[in-house]
Amino acid sequence: MRDKTMKAIQKSVLALALGLICLTAPAMAISEKYRSQSENLLAQAAAALAADQIQQADDLVNLALTANPANAAAFILKGQIHAANGDTAEALRIVTVGLAIEPANLPAIALQIELAVEIERFEQADEALATYEKICLDDCGQVKPLRRLIDDSRAADAKVEVKSQKE
Repeated sequence: MRDKTMKAIQKSVLALALGLICLTAPAMAISEKYRSQSENLLAQAAAALAADQIQQADDLVNLALTANPANAAAFILKGQIHAANGDTAEALRIVTVGLAIEPANLPAIALQIELAVEIERFEQADEALATYEKICLDDCGQVKPLRRLIDDSRAADAKVEVKSQKE
């Protein structure tokens, strides 16, 4: 009796698993379609940005994010677009969102550091550099230049602050 009950339970579990696979397969196929579309739009957006067509790049990256809201590279590129438009604070915010999705993206972390330094968010730059150092492995050539960028900018900011206090 017990064997029959176990076999019935196993069959039920197997049927449930097969049913779930059948239900999720179309969603996964659609997801892959949108992921691919997002990557294509992102490539077009990068080309538009390289050609200094900022508005077209922004429109294309927005479409890429609509197709795949988890496209970390699209957030990074959108941050670069905002930086090109002079909106450094928004660029930093958007790059940080991209890094929340893909935290080991070294070029994006370097960009985050540069943007943070530009708007004098030195603590955020220090934290990002610490992250960079933890994950860079063999590709750590950027650590010293990024550290120098942070330190030099912090020192220049301190000099300006001291000079304005004297006046």
